[in-house]
Amino acid sequence: MIPRPARAILLLSLIACGPAVASPDGGPALYAPGRYLVDGAATKVHFHVKALVGGYEGDLTQPEGMVMIDPARPERADVDIRFPVEKMTTGDPSTDAILKGESFFDMVHFPTVRFTARDAPLAGSDSATIIPGELTMHGQTRAVTLSVRLTGVTPDEAPGIAILHFTGSMSVERSHYGMGFGRPFVSDKVDLTIDAIFRRA
Repeated sequence: MIPRPARAILLLSLIACGPAVASPDGGPALYAPGRYLVDGAATKVHFHVKALVGGYEGDLTQPEGMVMIDPARPERADVDIRFPVEKMTTGDPSTDAILKGESFFDMVHFPTVRFTARDAPLAGSDSATIIPGELTMHGQTRAVTLSVRLTGVTPDEAPGIAILHFTGSMSVERSHYGMGFGRPFVSDKVDLTIDAIFRRA
């Protein structure tokens, strides 16, 4: 039988050699649980589509939605953000009218673009975090993966104030959403770049 002092030393050695439990990057140390509302004036999604000659780009702006961090699971969150198609702009009124028309977004019948994620990992600042979710456009919902990085955090400098700044990106194929018009002269692939700010409610 191993003497009691030796057993204690052995146990401590095993603990020391075991895997360290790292604090989650972007977990409780960075995020306070609660509801964070998207800052519609400061948040946008930029889109770019290649074409046979040049390409097309523009912005989805003025979203509504939130990120909800459950106190029971502060390392995970639910996300729900909706962009009004009406506020989409390319800087060219004629192009805007085409994109909002029946051949593409069909704004009259499908007025919003929506991204949702359930039980998503919280993004850290050291590296990108892959967040699985669902993107709904033109009445079609498809699974997507969003690569997100936490760009900045403003802690509670005043009571009730906390600001989170995220950047991210993903690519989708527009034909998967029933918007294949113009192929192959205009690429099926759409690159999306996200710049989002959330403020704790």
